[in-house]
Amino acid sequence: MKRQIATLLMSTSLALSLASVASADSSSIDNTSSAASSEVQVINLGATGNDAYFTSNPQIITADNSVITPMDTNGQNISYSFKKLSDQIFSSSPLPVHRYGNISLTVVQDSGISSIPADVNYQFLTKDYKKKSSVIKVYGNVNGKTINFSDVPQGTASNPVYLLIGNHTGTDGDGYQIKISGNGYTN
Repeated sequence: MKRQIATLLMSTSLALSLASVASADSSSIDNTSSAASSEVQVINLGATGNDAYFTSNPQIITADNSVITPMDTNGQNISYSFKKLSDQIFSSSPLPVHRYGNISLTVVQDSGISSIPADVNYQFLTKDYKKKSSVIKVYGNVNGKTINFSDVPQGTASNPVYLLIGNHTGTDGDGYQIKISGNGYTN
C-alpha cells in the first residue's frame, strides 16, 4: 500500500496531503524539527521510488572536484560532502562489500534558502541499477538526521554498491535550479 501511494504521488500531479500518506503507514514518515525550525519529512519511497529521475549516466564526482569527498572511515563505512549539487551524483567511494542489509545514513542537507527546503532522495545501488535499496526522501533543511535502510544489497568487488544522491528541490522564483549542499556518512 505504501509503495502504491508513493507511486501515485510521484506519477501524477495530484496534491495529497502528507497526513493522508502518513495514515496509510505511519512508520514511513518521521517528522522532526531542524535547527531552522522547519518541518523535516522522511519518506521511504520503495526500491523503484525514483527510477523516473535517473539519468542514463549519473555524474560521478571525484575528490578532485571537491563535491563528494570520502573521509577516513577505517574501511567500514563511507562518507561524503557536496556543494552546489543541482542534479544527482554517485558517491565516489563504494560501500565496503561486507556492509549490506541494515545501514544507517546520517545526513546534512541545505538549500541555502529558508523558505524553500531541500528535497533529496538517497538510495544505495550498483551502477548497473540491477541491485538497489529502497529510496528514502528527506524533505527539509536538516543538520544531522539519521535515516535507516533495511534492504541495502550486497555488492561485489567487480560490481560494488554506491550511494546515489538526487536533488529534487526544484527551482527558485526566477526559474533557476536550486543547488544544495550537504554531507553525511554511513554508520
